[in-house]
Amino acid sequence: MSAENRARASWRMRYAMALACAVLCCLTLLPIGLSGSARAQGATGTSYITPFPDNDSYRLEVWGDVLAEGLLVGLVDQFADEPRVAVQKRHRPIAGLMRPTFDDEIGEIVSEIARSTAHIVVIQLGLNDRVPLRLPNGRRANVGTEPWREEYTRRVDRIMRALKAQRIAAYWVGLPIMRRPDANDDAQVINEILRERANVAGLKMIDVYAATADQGGNYDAYGPDVSGTNRLLRQGDGITFTAAGNRKLAHFVERELKRDLVQARAQRSVPLAGAEAEQRLIRPQRPSQAPTSRAATDGPAKQAAAARSAAASTDGELKADNSRITLTAGTEGGRQETATVDLPRPAISGNLMTLLARRVASDRTNQPGEVLTREIPGGLTLSRTISTVSAPGAPQRRALPSQTPFFRVLVKGERLEPKTGRADDIVWPPAAAAAPPATPVADTPQPRPPIRTVPRRVER
Repeated sequence: MSAENRARASWRMRYAMALACAVLCCLTLLPIGLSGSARAQGATGTSYITPFPDNDSYRLEVWGDVLAEGLLVGLVDQFADEPRVAVQKRHRPIAGLMRPTFDDEIGEIVSEIARSTAHIVVIQLGLNDRVPLRLPNGRRANVGTEPWREEYTRRVDRIMRALKAQRIAAYWVGLPIMRRPDANDDAQVINEILRERANVAGLKMIDVYAATADQGGNYDAYGPDVSGTNRLLRQGDGITFTAAGNRKLAHFVERELKRDLVQARAQRSVPLAGAEAEQRLIRPQRPSQAPTSRAATDGPAKQAAAARSAAASTDGELKADNSRITLTAGTEGGRQETATVDLPRPAISGNLMTLLARRVASDRTNQPGEVLTREIPGGLTLSRTISTVSAPGAPQRRALPSQTPFFRVLVKGERLEPKTGRADDIVWPPAAAAAPPATPVADTPQPRPPIRTVPRRVER
């Protein structure tokens, strides 16, 4: 065998050994990586509201001005059939953020937030913030100017940071549309600042400006209530709401709250084979007791029960199994060189195997549909999934319940597009009158018959 052939055979053998070592490292590090990812996944949550409130009941408080006081009345009515949400009947008054004594009042507000036991806080204020800001040089900055925006942003951020630090699920309700044009312009400036700062702070801002306007985006004291009946929703001042208006205003807050409550309830379903962080949420860790001499005197029945319990805990466990492979490399001279490599496979616990199976099942594509839930007394939830996928062989699909005309008109308060010629088609002039008159078709000239010439007779 030449030197070149020997070098080539030696290189092949080294390549096979390196490949076997790489496979061995992957098999050894696989359980460690999976357990680390499972621990990280169990330590984080996606629910905006805490899934585990004290005494299994959520305490809801309303803070703000006179608009928040009316909103509280509507929330009490809306959550009357929700046993897990306790709405406090008294709201925390906040006159405004642009008062001259704000620096003294904000300390009291932050201290009260730190002492609060509420899980959910609904805030609505800004009605009394439509005042100019007095600058240090004695001048005044009107609402919407750059100095006014900077100062209002700073004061809003102090309250939002205090709520974020206490991990309170805060819902900041914006200002509604107002009748006076100057007051309405100020409300839009305040809503713009609240929307931006809530997005930065990670809080939820419920914008009700468009929901309190008519179809054309203008102020209207009348409108559909939560049942779809056209009623008086605004007071004579053009700012505050009637009882029906407060109920409708609370409907938009309730819709966002119940969506997050359903998500929080889903977070309560913690599997028993989860990570250590999940296990501590559902049951405290008990200190292990040292074995005593009493265990040696247990009867055969207790020993058999212990054996069955140990066998059940190891159900689905992948035991250690060391395998051995043989790598063969041929040379040009016809000789074959072999190398034997041991591949140890470590044991994988049944908890990790269950987690792998659950992750594989969760990665499968679910059928599209809509989940409808209803809370009933006793802490129970009725759930129904309605899928839009039709049965095999059916050519059409059914629309979601939220897309039906009944839901859009009576629940969302939308207006359907009128059809041409229907009673609600009030377009003027009508389509029939607006159509241009048909041009008459000109008469086609008929061809004339040929003229026959009669020869004249000449007499001689």
